[in-house]
Amino acid sequence: MIKNLVLPFLFFLFINSFISAQDGARRHFNIPDIDGFHTLKADLHIHTVFSDGLVWPTLRPVEAWAEGLDVISITDHIEYRPFSKDVVGDHNRSYELALPKAAELGIILIKGTEITRKMPPGHSNALFVKDINQIDTPEWKDAFAEAGKQGAFIFWNHPGWKAQQRDTVKWFDEHTGLLASKQMHGIEIVNYKEYYPEAFKWALEKNLTILANSDIHGSVYQEYDLSGSGHRPMTLIFTRERSEKGVKDALFERRTVALFNGTYYGREEWMSKLFKACVGINADPLTSGEKSRSVEITNYSSIDLFLVPGKEAEKAGMIYRIELPAHSTIKLTAGGWGSEIAVKPGQQFGFMVENMFVAPDQKLKVNIRF
Repeated sequence: MIKNLVLPFLFFLFINSFISAQDGARRHFNIPDIDGFHTLKADLHIHTVFSDGLVWPTLRPVEAWAEGLDVISITDHIEYRPFSKDVVGDHNRSYELALPKAAELGIILIKGTEITRKMPPGHSNALFVKDINQIDTPEWKDAFAEAGKQGAFIFWNHPGWKAQQRDTVKWFDEHTGLLASKQMHGIEIVNYKEYYPEAFKWALEKNLTILANSDIHGSVYQEYDLSGSGHRPMTLIFTRERSEKGVKDALFERRTVALFNGTYYGREEWMSKLFKACVGINADPLTSGEKSRSVEITNYSSIDLFLVPGKEAEKAGMIYRIELPAHSTIKLTAGGWGSEIAVKPGQQFGFMVENMFVAPDQKLKVNIRF
């Protein structure tokens, strides 16, 4: 009897492993957890054939899995559905189709939609909604109000998109009204392949959550070069728990950093914590001398970092831009050849992190202890 069950059992295992293999290997794309929080990698602006996207909903969690993301939201347009004659279903359908695959792969799928109106107020995404059909209203103010009733986190999409604001990036009275009525909580400072410095400034001034998303319509492999270290823009979300609730709490509490083309953008509080999580610094007594000190600096993340020495660091002989390659360790010596000063144990020197911005024209400042 046992022999009779062995072959069917092995066949079952083979078929299941083959099906799982269809999803491909998951990329090791690491941004370390910061102290007290999980660091989740998210893309909160994605489309499918249920609006003007070109892919079936189940592909979106598979792409996210393969690229190393943790959270996505399918945000199909409410008002623009060019394939509706052939792709039939209500506004909730793309989420319903993608959810089983997302659960299978461990991807947190947030139920969302895009409220697609002329400027002002333009396009906005509403996340954590319960019934998208109720948000499909003639008046845009009613759509925002309904999203608010459903407890949605709402953010302004691509505020610098030239199709809607050809010559300028402008904040309208309508946006002031949405902000005052707590119907705007965040803003994309990066969308697709564009970075908007003015939106970054608004986020800081108006206390909005900072976001970077792909707004992907085709396959992610068509739009981005993922063969090397490339990746889509994404929002890093610092959550207390790895769950939909954890993501929602973090977004409302503005615990995010934008990542785009190897550069981080965010509030100084979270950027400082992120740098400390990504970079380990250890004294190296074997290569330290009487007047010089050496350290080993390790970059634990998948993003290269670049340090620019401050004036005191230059006096200590560190006159060149320093590259910290991803997943690598370098040695750095202060007080060596060319130094104007002798370096004491524990002495600190200031650097700017070239690809970590805490404001549109301001880079993160850090100290390294030797």
